[in-house]
Amino acid sequence: MLATGSDPKLPFSQRTGLEPLPPQLRLGEVSAELRRLLSYCISQEIDRHTLSGYSDPYLKDGWERVANDLHVKFYKRDPETFQNEPYTIKRSLNSSTKEFKLGKLFDLIEFLLQHRGCSKQLKDDLSEAFVSARAAYRIIDNSIIAAVGSEEQASSLERALAESAQENATAVRKQLIAAGIALKQGAWAASIRESTHAVEAMAVKLAPETKTLGGALAVLESRGHLHGSLKKAFGALYGYSSDEEGVRHALVFQETAQVDEVDALFMLGACAAFVSYLIARNRTA
Repeated sequence: MLATGSDPKLPFSQRTGLEPLPPQLRLGEVSAELRRLLSYCISQEIDRHTLSGYSDPYLKDGWERVANDLHVKFYKRDPETFQNEPYTIKRSLNSSTKEFKLGKLFDLIEFLLQHRGCSKQLKDDLSEAFVSARAAYRIIDNSIIAAVGSEEQASSLERALAESAQENATAVRKQLIAAGIALKQGAWAASIRESTHAVEAMAVKLAPETKTLGGALAVLESRGHLHGSLKKAFGALYGYSSDEEGVRHALVFQETAQVDEVDALFMLGACAAFVSYLIARNRTA
């Protein structure tokens, strides 16, 4: 059976949790999809600034300077070897986007973002490419690249998945995987819903005489398995997801829930960490 909210069109490894981390948490990785989109954006920019001369095409406007600066300042080549040949320049940049490791690739993208000769269209397209590929990074202020996820969030999810498997908490694991899949799909409200349901499933498993998160946490607190302050803290987070239109309940006044990727990333990391905490407290008790 598929995890709640999973898409049967997704690869088997992602549906089943064999590849549990959503791309937003895969720091240090560049997906083939992101490379493809970056290459496409740059190719489109070069095409927009190419003119056909009497003999061969050449780059016009500011892009002749961009290409020259790339040749000399980025690739560290002799200025005298530069040739204003759009096809050759495009092929070279295409190879770079395919072959460069993450650090060098992002250096190239930031070089383009910060060059005054590059169009706003290119900068907007590059920014959209990171979003469309659900990369672990985003372009900030059309100038720099920054991570949207963190190593801590990734570690929390991996640890919670491993520990819930050890505890035979199948429902918990399915909810966490579903939250990751929703994050990959850009379904922020669904991801938050699945994340909070994972905590509810874990708490109810540890207090099987209850049916809701609030009741389960109260029982665990009474047994000494949960500190009162932590119970209140997670109760506040759970209340946030309950109050936000469309996250845990049907939309009433709005067409879309007012949450975004940052909210979903935070809730997945926080809920995964709380699942691990509940498991650890139960073991020590």
